[in-house]
Amino acid sequence: MSKLADRIRLALRTEQPPMGFAAASARAARPSLLVGVVVSSLSAERAGEAASRGADTCLFAASDPKEGELQEALKALGDLPAGLLPRQTDRSSLDRLAEAGLDYLAFTLETPAAALLHPQLGRVLVLEGELSDALLRTLDPMPVDAIYLRSWKGPLTVRGHMELQRIAGFSRKPLMIPVPAQVDGPELEALREAGVVILAVDGDRRENLEALPALRQAVSSLPARRRRREERPEAILPPPQPVAVAATEEEPEEEDEP
Repeated sequence: MSKLADRIRLALRTEQPPMGFAAASARAARPSLLVGVVVSSLSAERAGEAASRGADTCLFAASDPKEGELQEALKALGDLPAGLLPRQTDRSSLDRLAEAGLDYLAFTLETPAAALLHPQLGRVLVLEGELSDALLRTLDPMPVDAIYLRSWKGPLTVRGHMELQRIAGFSRKPLMIPVPAQVDGPELEALREAGVVILAVDGDRRENLEALPALRQAVSSLPARRRRREERPEAILPPPQPVAVAATEEEPEEEDEP
């Protein structure tokens, strides 16, 4: 399991929050939304700033990564899971990325399917445009950690909420969407209820990186994640058993005396 997948799993937990003084620290240690930073180049400076300001992951949308730049960017991130959206996805290229310390691969529908079989890299599918229900259903069994809706536009409306729920419901995958770093608490909660797990902040803009601590604080202040209806345990009653009816002997009818 990739480090990103492990963080997603923890964020999706719906266990009851602890009572007493430990509640606030436990919520901060296990947030219900992840803050991701998307950078268009392998910038070690931006990666280091994202890590120091509280990002949970960093995705480099650099199609042609240079080995030296990648090493510097990964070093700046430390233990944070790093992703890459490369142009080349042949097995030897992916092996080199995994050996360098990359955690997950971002890919599109046009990526060769063999990329899904790499044993070390996690997977984030980048989707854009119109998405039919039939296409989304086929994603359910695929080994994909999350879906990145790169072209999604906010702010969240009721129609947008319904669309996100449709995508998350049919694909049964966590969603990653672009958000401004200044998004407020109520919208964060609405996004979370719609199936969003990763907030993608544009790391090319320095003001967004400077706003990351405030965004992390807003995420930490959210109420506990509510259990979805389909996740709630239901009492299952045993099927009714047939009741055996004891056979009774019929008493012979008395004959009338003459």
